[in-house]
Amino acid sequence: MAATAAVATIIATAPLFAHHMTAENFQGAEFAQALQPLIGRFGAALFALGIVEAGMVASVTISMSSAYAFGEVARRPHSLNLPVGQGKAFYSVLFLCAATAGAIVLIPGLPLVYVVLLVNVVAVLAMPPALVFLFMLANDREVMGDLVSPTWANILATCVVVFLTLAGVLFGVSVIAPNVFALLGGK
Repeated sequence: MAATAAVATIIATAPLFAHHMTAENFQGAEFAQALQPLIGRFGAALFALGIVEAGMVASVTISMSSAYAFGEVARRPHSLNLPVGQGKAFYSVLFLCAATAGAIVLIPGLPLVYVVLLVNVVAVLAMPPALVFLFMLANDREVMGDLVSPTWANILATCVVVFLTLAGVLFGVSVIAPNVFALLGGK
């Protein structure tokens, strides 16, 4: 669903870039307002709703995965099926992640688009080791038994990991040093 929402967002904002508008001109909610003359009020509202949904899914996913990871590392019970009394550590981490994210968003004058880009850069840096670890796990015969990845899947997974790592590095460079690509292009 997240990939579908991302593709829909790219398609919905394409008219802005066709009219030579850039993301630098907008804060988060202004994209929907800029799209309104091009895709109508309903389309802009749908786009804004999609952005809200993406943020909610991301916050839940990050908070949950952090709480589950903490539970694994600390060897504490970790499940949404646990009563609060039994899963105190799990629910505490979940609450602290949500509260921290909320506190950051409420800082007056904080450039939220830049914060989102930095968070994405950190996620991109954390992704390659996680993908390699998953690749190793999928090929561990002791864990997977007869379900280890076949050779063709390993080749495909290697290509995906290399592609995502390169794309992530380029994305990180474009956020941290946006003029690098202009210099490479001779501008």
